[in-house]
Amino acid sequence: MPGAGDRGKAPARWLGTGLLVEEVDNTVTLIILAVVGGVIGLLILILLIKKLIVFILKKTREKKKECLVSSSGNDNTENGLPGSKAEEKPPSKV
Repeated sequence: MPGAGDRGKAPARWLGTGLLVEEVDNTVTLIILAVVGGVIGLLILILLIKKLIVFILKKTREKKKECLVSSSGNDNTENGLPGSKAEEKPPSKV
């Protein structure tokens, strides 16, 4: 029977230069490449979001530290609050 053994094979095409090329279905290959590319893109996106969040957290911590440092410079002696500044004792002579 002619053609009985050719059910699973792709049809061949003559290019005219002495080469016989088989046409192959690349659907599975394209699906695999799309999945791999999507996973790589997702990993890059997750890492970028992580970097952004760490950067924002670092900046907010720096602002809080700056506020604490600048407010600790005020000694409140202008307001006349008792005990607002530690009294210095003269050094004792031995």
